[in-house]
Amino acid sequence: MMRRLRCTGVAVALLAFLAAPSLHAQASPTSAFVPLVADSLAAGSLGMRVTMSFAATSIADAVAAIAKQAGLSLTYDPALPGLDAQVTLDLTRTSAGAAILRVLERAPIQAMVSTSGQLVLVPRPTTRRAGVVSGTIRDAQTQQPVTGARVELVGTRFSTISRERGDFSLGVVPNGTYSARITRMGFRAVELSQIRVSADAELPSIEVPLDHVPVALATVVVTPGYFGLMESSLAAPRTMSRERIETVPQIGEDIYRAVNRLPGVTSTDFSADFAVRGGSGSELYATLDGLELIEPFHLKDLGGGLSIIDSRAIGGVELITGGFSSEYGDRLTGVFGMRSVDPTTEGARTSIGLSVMNARVMSQGRFGEGRGGWLVSARRGYLDLALRLANAADSLEPRYYDVFAKAQYDFGRAGRVALHALDAGDAMTYLDSPDPSIRSRYRSSYGWVTWNSDVGSRLRQRTVASLGRLTWSRDGDGVARDGSSTAFVADRRDMNVGGVRQDWSIDVTRRLLFKVGAEARHGSANYDYFSAVRDDLFDPVIRTVEPTWDTTAVTASPSGSRMTLYAAPRIQLATSLTAEIGVRFDHVSHTDDNVVSPRFDLAWQPRVGTSVRGAWGTYWQSQSVSAMQAQDGVDTFYPAERAEHRVLGLEQALPNGLTGRVEAYDRRISNQRPRFLSVGPGVDVFPEITWDRVRIDPARGRARGVELLLSRDVGARADWSLGWALAKVTDRIDGRDVPRAMDQRQTVTGDWAYRPSSNKWRLAVAGVWHTGWPYTPTSLTVDTLENSATTLSLHIKPRLGVLYSERLPSYRRIDARFTRYFDVSNGRVSLFAEVYNLFGFHNRRGYVAELSIDPRGRVAFTRPGEDWIPRLPTFGVTYEFGGAGR
Repeated sequence: MMRRLRCTGVAVALLAFLAAPSLHAQASPTSAFVPLVADSLAAGSLGMRVTMSFAATSIADAVAAIAKQAGLSLTYDPALPGLDAQVTLDLTRTSAGAAILRVLERAPIQAMVSTSGQLVLVPRPTTRRAGVVSGTIRDAQTQQPVTGARVELVGTRFSTISRERGDFSLGVVPNGTYSARITRMGFRAVELSQIRVSADAELPSIEVPLDHVPVALATVVVTPGYFGLMESSLAAPRTMSRERIETVPQIGEDIYRAVNRLPGVTSTDFSADFAVRGGSGSELYATLDGLELIEPFHLKDLGGGLSIIDSRAIGGVELITGGFSSEYGDRLTGVFGMRSVDPTTEGARTSIGLSVMNARVMSQGRFGEGRGGWLVSARRGYLDLALRLANAADSLEPRYYDVFAKAQYDFGRAGRVALHALDAGDAMTYLDSPDPSIRSRYRSSYGWVTWNSDVGSRLRQRTVASLGRLTWSRDGDGVARDGSSTAFVADRRDMNVGGVRQDWSIDVTRRLLFKVGAEARHGSANYDYFSAVRDDLFDPVIRTVEPTWDTTAVTASPSGSRMTLYAAPRIQLATSLTAEIGVRFDHVSHTDDNVVSPRFDLAWQPRVGTSVRGAWGTYWQSQSVSAMQAQDGVDTFYPAERAEHRVLGLEQALPNGLTGRVEAYDRRISNQRPRFLSVGPGVDVFPEITWDRVRIDPARGRARGVELLLSRDVGARADWSLGWALAKVTDRIDGRDVPRAMDQRQTVTGDWAYRPSSNKWRLAVAGVWHTGWPYTPTSLTVDTLENSATTLSLHIKPRLGVLYSERLPSYRRIDARFTRYFDVSNGRVSLFAEVYNLFGFHNRRGYVAELSIDPRGRVAFTRPGEDWIPRLPTFGVTYEFGGAGR
C-alpha cells in the first residue's frame, strides 16, 4: 500500500479555507480550486488512465495511490473524518478523476482540484435545501473543529450546538434577515449580521473561525450542584435550553415547574414550590435580577400552584443545589437565580398568549438609538372562569394576576442602569360546607434598580437597591351540617422591606480574583391573628359530648435589620485547578444572630471535557420578620438554623454528544427551630386549625444522597436526558430518626423531545418515578352515645399514629406536549396541546380513615385513598409579531 502523504496543518487549513465558499471567505468565480465532478475528468492529469486493485484499503491510501500513479499533487488533513474507512475496488484503465470519485463515492469527503493538477480533500458539504442555515465552526489557529459551540439566531426559536466535526444546522428557517451569535467557553464570541434566508435560494455554508481568549477566572464555575438553564453562558454549558423549557410538559407554563425533574429536586402535583435535597422551599434563596423574592407564588391557599413570574419574561436561570459560595447567604439548601430577558435591539416585538390557565402579553422594544430597552409582561389567570365553564360543584373562585416591567439604559463607561417593577395579586373565595370557607387576598409589590459597571479593566461592581411591600388577608369560618359553627379565622399580615446590596470583584492578577460584598436590609411586619376552633369532647361518665372552644390570638409588630459582609478570594493554583475560600458574616437584629460562615470550593479540570468540583461550608438561615408562626400561637422568633454541606461532583463529556454528571452530598442540620406540620393527606386552606396539626422539635437532621444525570442535547433532531437519585433526609425527634414528608428514597426521571429539520413542530415526553413518600397512619376512636332499637349515635374522633411511620405506594407519571409553529408575515403562531399524567395513573397522596353505618346498623371501617392530579389535558396558543422573533 502507498504511504499516506502528509502536510502541515497550516497548509491544509489554508487550502481548505480557499477551497470552501463561506460567509467569511467567499470564493470568487476565478478561484483556483473547484469541486471534482464528472465534467472535469478529462482535464490534465485527471485524464490519466490508472489500473490498480484495492482490497480493504483505507480511503487515504487508495486516493494517495491513484494520485501518485497519475502524477497529481495531493493535500489533506490526516485528521479528516472518513479517511480511515476501507474500500474494495478494481480499476482497469480508468481515468484518475473517475477513480477518485469512485473511491469517495460514499465517503463524507469531497475532492477539490485546481487547473494546475493540485488535489485537496475536504469535508463534503452536507446536502442542503433552500432556507437551510448550516455551517462549520473551527478553531481559528489550528483549524480543528470546535464542538459544543452554541449557535443561535438572535431573537428566534432557532438555536443549536456544534457537533463533534464542528458542523451545525439550524434547519429550515423562514424567509428574512437574521443575526447569529456563536459562543463557546475559551473562545471569543462572534456576531454575524445580515444573514439573508430565501425559500428559493441556497444559503452558502457558514464557516466560522473562533479565536481563543483566556478564560476569565470570574467565569469559572467552582460550585458543584450547578445547573445553567435556558441560555448558556461562557461560564458553563446549559443543562436545559430555552426551547426545551418552553416546550417541556408543565402545568401553567411555569419556570418553577419546568425544573422540578432535575436531580435533587422534588415537588408535589399541586405546588410549583419545590424542595432541594429534602429542604423546604423556604430554604431556597430565590432572586429575580438580583432581588430576593419572598413567597413568590400564586394560589397560596392551595399550596402555591404557580409562581408570580411569567416564564416568557425569563432569559436565564441558575440553580445551585448545594455547596454554594459565600456571596449567597441566609439560606440552608440552595440558590435559584432568575434573570429577565434583555429587551430586543431590533425593533419592538410583542407576544400574546392564551391557554386554559391564563392569558398573557409581553412586549419589548428599544429607545435611545438602541442604547436603551424596555420590557413589559402581564398575565391574568382565570381559573375561576374555567371552573364555571366546567360547572364545578363547589364555589371555588381563584383569581390572580402579575405584571413585570423593566427599562434599562447603557451609559457607556458609566455602566448599565435598569429599573424594575413587579406586582402580583391573588383573590380566592371558597364557600362549601362542611369544609371551612375562605375569603383571601394576597399582594406582592416590588420596585428595584440595578447598576452594573466596570471601573477600569480589572474592577467590576453591581449595586441593587430595592423596596417591597407584601400583604396577606385570610378570613374563614366553618359550619357543621346542623348549621352550628365549628371554626372562625381572621388573619391579617403585612410586611415592608427595603435594602441595598453591592458586590465587587477585582482581578488582582491573572490567577487571583478577589470578591467582596455587603448588604443592608431592613424589614417590618404587622400580625393580627385570631382563630377559634370548636372541639367536641366526649364525657365517658355521662356519655355526652361537651363542646369547647380552642382560641389562638397573636398581635405583634416586629421589625429588624440584617447586615451582611462577605469576602471570597479565588485563586488559580494551577492551569486546571481553581480554589475559592470564602467567609461570610451575618447580623440579624430581631433574632440577635451573629453568625460566621466559612466556605471552600474547588474546581479541577484534569483534561478537556472533565470537571471535578467539591465544596464544604457552613450555612445559616435566620427567621425572617415575615415568618413568625402566628397562626400556631407563636409570637417570638427563634435563633438561626445551621447546615453543614459536603459535596463532591464529576461532570464528563462523553462520545456522541453525551454529557454525564454524578454528585454525592451530605448535609447535616442543627439548631433547628420547632416546626408545625399538618400530616394528613388533605390540602387545607386553614392547615393550622385541622385536627392533624402537630408540633415537632427536631434535635438535628441529615440529608444525604447520590445523583446521576446523563443527557444529550447537541442541536440534533432529538434530545433527551435520564436521571437517577438515591437520597435520604431525616430529623432526629425524641430519639428516633423520622423521615421528612418529602423523603424520596429513589427517583428516576427522563425526558425526550423530537423536532424535524424544519423546526415546525416539537414533541416532548417526560416521565418520573419515585418511591412513595412517608405518611402518618390514622385511626378512629368510637364512643357510643346512644344505641337503641331506633337510634345508633356515635362520637367519632380521629387519632394520629406514629409520625411518618408508613410509606405510600410508588409514584409514577408520564406527560406529553406537542407544539406546532406557524411562521406568518412578521411573526409566528405557536399552538400547544399537553396532557399531564397521560396514562391517568392513580398516585396516592394519603389515606383517610372513615366509619360508615349501613341501614341495618352494621359499622364498617374503611381507609379510602386520596390521589394527586388525574389525567389533565390543556392547550394554548401564542402569537408573536414584530422584530425578529420566530
